[in-house]
Amino acid sequence: MFKRGLIITAFILFPLVVGLACSFSQPDPTATPVPTATEVVTIEQTEPTEEAVTQEPTLPPTEESQGELNPLTSEDVQELVLLDKSLWAQKESMVFVSFFIENPNQDIVFEEVEYTIYLYDANGDELDSDYSFISYLYPEQAFGVTHYFYLSDESITVDSVDVDWVYENTFYSEGLTNPMTAEEVTYWENDDFPIVTGSVFNNSTQTYTSARINIICYNSTSEIVGGGYTFLDFVPSNDYMGFTSYVDIFDEQASACEIFPTLTYNIQGKEGSDFWNDVTVVDDYFYEDEYGGILGGAVIQNNTDQILQNTTLYATFYDETGKVTTTGTAYVDILMPGADVGIAPWVVSPPAGASTTEYDILVMPGEVLTSYELTENPFIINDAQITGEYNDYVTVSFTNTYSKSMSEVDVYILLYNADGLIIGGGNDWTTEPIPAGGTSEAEIWVNFADGETVDTIEVWVTPNSWTEFN
Repeated sequence: MFKRGLIITAFILFPLVVGLACSFSQPDPTATPVPTATEVVTIEQTEPTEEAVTQEPTLPPTEESQGELNPLTSEDVQELVLLDKSLWAQKESMVFVSFFIENPNQDIVFEEVEYTIYLYDANGDELDSDYSFISYLYPEQAFGVTHYFYLSDESITVDSVDVDWVYENTFYSEGLTNPMTAEEVTYWENDDFPIVTGSVFNNSTQTYTSARINIICYNSTSEIVGGGYTFLDFVPSNDYMGFTSYVDIFDEQASACEIFPTLTYNIQGKEGSDFWNDVTVVDDYFYEDEYGGILGGAVIQNNTDQILQNTTLYATFYDETGKVTTTGTAYVDILMPGADVGIAPWVVSPPAGASTTEYDILVMPGEVLTSYELTENPFIINDAQITGEYNDYVTVSFTNTYSKSMSEVDVYILLYNADGLIIGGGNDWTTEPIPAGGTSEAEIWVNFADGETVDTIEVWVTPNSWTEFN
């Protein structure tokens, strides 16, 4: 396994009122400050050590193992509890809701808890509702939930909020605990655009896909003052993934944050570690620009003889003390057998005041695509030139050598300086059909630091899962 960026647009933060469960008023919003700039520094690539977790794996049960557990009756189970500590707040058409559900049982797990949140007006009429899932609620676990609503009309006023739930199953835990834990959680004020970063550890022998991270923030008297949530595409077995998320803080500044990672409804588990060698990073470079953003990219290679669909690159960035400053994600829809592709993910801007000095990369190979029109990439690149008023586009000419016309193809670009270092790039897709044997052009927006000079342009044009053949 080899670890070595993605843009998340900042929420426009606004102060709202803090309170308990179901009745609030709203103060006026404050002004939005402008982030400060930082000097240009080069980020050092590191090879982080990977220490395996020694505790016994704590896997969610399989259907087979559940069948072997003693059946539960209603008398055996104490029902879930909605705790008193909660918050909801409204700003124009956005409503933020945060609350806790507790499993009071010492040895019972609740499976597939579906919770529904209801918004009501002053007359008790339902304005909106939404639902989501907690895959497992473990014994004596109080799980924090954060949720956003966006009302159809900002003139609508929410007067109260209610929560209820149903669950699919309960079973004896027999030592089963939550495999996901969070560590090194850091709250960054970020010039009044708060960001929370940290690491989520997976203490099991399975690599899990699709994890959700709920974030709840508190003031100095332990009252909830806001939060947010984010997702991780995967968390490797006995290892960790860094995360970063903008959060909304209401009423006053947060002084602490609590993280609640959970497996999502679409979770999949992968055993073993051999698959990490299916896709490798063959070149990479990231650096911090004059505005504090992180630019660069990587080239990844499919080492198998099969087509891989939806390969994911995830980069985690750190300061000199090892704290996560930001993260980035990029996806390659179709990766042909033995082929490589260059990607320039747009990394989330690090918090103001952070000093990003190191990074690592991990690539999750996509699923094998057994039925596809092609077995190799039919596109060849004819030419690529920097264009645009600000030299912020690359015009690419390419030819389709396949016997059919093709539409909906991906274009990836990496830019290199005279030292051979990746300084930026971009990607997009085309929609117009390229005839068999025909040549087409695409103009792709690219991003690199103002102080850098482009020496070489590398281009990859690839089909994807939406490509149409005629």
